[in-house]
Amino acid sequence: MDGYFGNGWKNGTGCTANESTVIKMGVGISTSAIFLLIFITLLYLLHKKRKLMTMREKLFKQNGGILLQQRISGDVGSHDQARVFTIEELKKATNNYDESRNIGKGGYGTVYQGVLSDNRLVAIKKSKLADQTHAQVDQFVNEVVILSQINHRNVVKLIGCCLETEIPLFVYEFIPNGTLSEHIHNIGNSSAITLDIRLRIVTETAEALSYLHSAASVPIIHREANEYTFCHGPRAGLTRSRSCGTENSWY
Repeated sequence: MDGYFGNGWKNGTGCTANESTVIKMGVGISTSAIFLLIFITLLYLLHKKRKLMTMREKLFKQNGGILLQQRISGDVGSHDQARVFTIEELKKATNNYDESRNIGKGGYGTVYQGVLSDNRLVAIKKSKLADQTHAQVDQFVNEVVILSQINHRNVVKLIGCCLETEIPLFVYEFIPNGTLSEHIHNIGNSSAITLDIRLRIVTETAEALSYLHSAASVPIIHREANEYTFCHGPRAGLTRSRSCGTENSWY
């Protein structure tokens, strides 16, 4: 028999496999096992990816993504439309939310500094978990559309959001140099804020609030204008606005 040698008769010494045959059989079995393992791994990864995509689609719909896209597509004439980001885009922008990008944390959530694909610096806000009703989702979509259309040099602009997470992520333009509170209460910096600068801050804050209350397409009440929500820099601005008449806020 091929691959064997010896006396195979009844009273013989028996047949013994050639060493090369054993090696070939071992290689064949090992190769088959490796291909089977790779196949099973690929099936698992494909299943995991489909499950993840299904979850993201579910969260996108749950957070009002379809309604928001309809509102955006229906507002063709507007130049300031909210952008809907994917979760991958924001992970890449923040280096997977690296702690070195953490620029603020509090009861409202965490804010990360990010860099978009077009090299724009942004502030990405991850809010804490909160229950949401259908009415709140409608309100959220309405606020995103309204706030993204705000165009004032002293109001921090909402660029867009990501709806593929349990709680929507908000993307704002990034204002450097921290908040006004940090400059006022920092002994080393407070002396640098002269009376003229303080008067300019008060004047520009009043102008921004006046714009929100009267000049915006829909009146917006800030309700939390203080040194913590005022960003200090070359182009200072108010943050965390809230549309008029709402009892809850996603900000």
